[in-house]
Amino acid sequence: MNAILNISESDSVPCTETVLRTKDLTVKFDGFAAVNKVNLAVARGELRVIIGANGAGKSTLLDLLCGKTLPTEGEVWLRDRNITGIGEAAIARSGVGRKFQTPSVFKEMTVLENLQVASNRRTGVFANLFSWRSPRPTDVEAEVAARTGLSDVLGRRASELSHGQLQWLELAMVLSQDPKIILLDEPAAGMTAAETDKTAQLLLDLAGSHTVLVIEHDMAFVKRICRKITVMHQGAVLAEGTASEIERNQAVVEAYLGSATLSHA
Repeated sequence: MNAILNISESDSVPCTETVLRTKDLTVKFDGFAAVNKVNLAVARGELRVIIGANGAGKSTLLDLLCGKTLPTEGEVWLRDRNITGIGEAAIARSGVGRKFQTPSVFKEMTVLENLQVASNRRTGVFANLFSWRSPRPTDVEAEVAARTGLSDVLGRRASELSHGQLQWLELAMVLSQDPKIILLDEPAAGMTAAETDKTAQLLLDLAGSHTVLVIEHDMAFVKRICRKITVMHQGAVLAEGTASEIERNQAVVEAYLGSATLSHA
């Protein structure tokens, strides 16, 4: 099993309060259950990593959590509020921030302008894009820029940034909205080794003050950040626990032994 999954274990965050949970969450496409009766509980301040082979349902699960996809059955709860089916925008306003694998930023705007758009509480695209903006960042914008390593490039256009910087910019835009929970889909995809190291440290720094749910394929990256791991297989939760517990789990061994290893999870 060590050849399949060899992760150094870190101390788990104490489960003092559940901030996000699902109840029998299911979505079917043409009768096929892409996510099948998933029961997930994520604690306040936790850094949770979800792994699994391609097609296991990981990204679809994030789509359900942020409201991009409506469930066929089941519920999503944010603390004591049922947010199932209230809509993607309403879920975002409730405190669920989502960063996709491909950065969604305004390339012709500066880094600061992107942060200003993200932190603007006005509704409506035109009111947001064309409102007057200060040439100086607010305290919140300066803080998230510093936290994501973007303080020195606030005046540069997003189109001039490296791939890693674009990823950090989108994460900074999510952070500027002060979400209760952050959903990240392959945050280290396409990064250089140095950028990957910096991203790992950034997520470790966020844990505790933020609740972070990460989907990741790069197991070397997972080794750096893992606290508690959820393994998905064929749309369902196959196993959950610490790295050592996952390594010893016979169901994981049987599911992945002799197939694509979890290094491509």
